[in-house]
Amino acid sequence: MLTKKKLILDLTMLGAFLAVSKPHLTGIAIHEWLALSLAGAVITHLLFNWEWIVNVGRTFFKKLWHQSRLNFVVNTLLFIAMTGTLFSGLMISQSVLSTFGIQLNVSQGWRSIHFMMSDVSVILLGVHFALHWKWVLTNTGRYIVNPIRSLFQRREVPQVMAAQPMRMEESK
Repeated sequence: MLTKKKLILDLTMLGAFLAVSKPHLTGIAIHEWLALSLAGAVITHLLFNWEWIVNVGRTFFKKLWHQSRLNFVVNTLLFIAMTGTLFSGLMISQSVLSTFGIQLNVSQGWRSIHFMMSDVSVILLGVHFALHWKWVLTNTGRYIVNPIRSLFQRREVPQVMAAQPMRMEESK
């Protein structure tokens, strides 16, 4: 059941990330609040995968299969890039901070950092998704496609045996 929860969270995060990466489609307010909620989803994602993070981190320089090491490096860089994107986004916020009565003097430097970090995040998310493609495909089939497909499959109706009259000998 944890795998199903991870898949739903991951696909939701992917959708939110794609929406956040196009602020001209969502508007600035939705862009900022959705990005903030995405930060909460990232923390949940990390907690779901905490055991893997600790185990691979502990054995990083020991004998370890290269795929896990590559995943760990990409995941770490993605976390740093997303954290940088979120922080710089808060520094240039027009909606979130003003809700709390905070007004910052925004410099062009923070905007540049935000755009650069968000571009790096998009690239690293693509790599992260590619590294986990088989897991996503397998579990999307298992938990989403197959249940939906089963709703539309023809089911055979069990045939009820026709009631046959009992012979006199059987009723005694």
